[in-house]
Amino acid sequence: MSNIAPSHEAPEGPGKQDLRDTPTLKKQQRERALGAVLGAATGDALGAPYEFEPPIADSDDVAMAGGGQLGWKPGEWTDDTAMAIVILRAAAHSEHTAPFERESALDAIAAGWFQWSRETPDIGILTSNVLLAALETAEAHGNSVPSGRDMHEAARVINKERHHTAGNGGLMRTHSVVLPHLHASDDELERAVVAVNTLTHVDLDTIEAAVLWSFAIRHAILTGELDVSIGLTRLAPERRERWRGLIAEAHSAPPAYFARNGWVIHAFQAAVSALWHAGGVPEDKFERRAYFARVLEASVRSGNDTDTVAAIAGALAGAAVGFKAIDPVWRRALNGWPGITGEDLVQLATAVLERSDAS
Repeated sequence: MSNIAPSHEAPEGPGKQDLRDTPTLKKQQRERALGAVLGAATGDALGAPYEFEPPIADSDDVAMAGGGQLGWKPGEWTDDTAMAIVILRAAAHSEHTAPFERESALDAIAAGWFQWSRETPDIGILTSNVLLAALETAEAHGNSVPSGRDMHEAARVINKERHHTAGNGGLMRTHSVVLPHLHASDDELERAVVAVNTLTHVDLDTIEAAVLWSFAIRHAILTGELDVSIGLTRLAPERRERWRGLIAEAHSAPPAYFARNGWVIHAFQAAVSALWHAGGVPEDKFERRAYFARVLEASVRSGNDTDTVAAIAGALAGAAVGFKAIDPVWRRALNGWPGITGEDLVQLATAVLERSDAS
C-alpha cells in the first residue's frame, strides 16, 4: 500500500540483515532519525498559527509567520513538540536500553509534563484532565508531583468514566519514543509505545495509531522507505482489516476531507493523505526538500488541528528524507518551550541516539 520509491539500502526481510542489529547507526540513518524529530517540530511550528481555523485555500500562502489565536512567535512549536522534548530528555538521562519499560523513566516523563503544564497556555483537554487527576492522587499520598503510575491510573479512570477520549495527543509525540528504540526488538518498541501513550490516552484506537506510526517511523529511519502499513502485523488480526481500510480511505481523499482531526483516526488519516498525495520519496536532494514542504503544507491546509496533523506527518516524512531536506530557513526559525532552539533540539536528539548506540 506504499507509494514510495525503493531505497538504496537493504530492507528488512527474510535472508536480509536486520538493520536493528547493527551496533551503531549509519550516517544516513542518523540524519533520518534527526529528520523525524525536526520534521515533527517543523510541522508543529508551521501549523501553529493556523490552528482552529478552517481549511486553507490553495490560493493562500502557508508560512511560518507566527501569530494565530495563541499568539505564537514565528517558528515557535506547541504542545506537540514540548511533550516530545520531555520524552527525549527522559531517554537521554536513562541508563537502560529500553527506558520506557522502567518506572523511573515514566516518572521522569510525568514530572516533566507536569512542570510544562504549569507554564503553557497550550494543552489538550484530556492531557490536562489526566494531569490534574494524577496530581490529586499524588497529593493524597504526600507527593507534590504525579508519577507515571498516577498518570496511568488517572487515564484509565477518565477513559472509563467519559466518552471522547480518542484524541490525537499520543500520536503527535510518538516519534520521540522511537529514537531510543531503534535497535530494540519489535516487542520492546511496542511495549514502550504503549507505556508512554497510555500515560494520557488509553483508548484502543489511540494505542493502535501510535503503534502503527512508530513502526512506520522506525522503518523509515532504518531503511529510507516510507510504509504506513509496516506495523499492521503488530495488531490483532481482527483489527488489521479496519486499519487497512482507514489507510486506503486516506489515499482516496485530500487531508481536509478528514476534518475531525482532533480525533486520532482523522489525524492519522489526514497525515497519511498528505504523505500519499505528495508522491513517492524522491532521490534528488532538492526534490526531497520540495517533497517535504508539500507534505507539511498539505497537512496545514487541512485546517482545524493543523499543528498536530503537520507534526505527525512531518515526523514520518522527516524520517524518510532526513533533516537536510527540511528548509534551512524553517530549521533556523524553530524555537519553543523550554526556551530552546531547533539546534538545541538536534543536540538533545543526538544525545538520545548516542546513548542508544552505546548501549
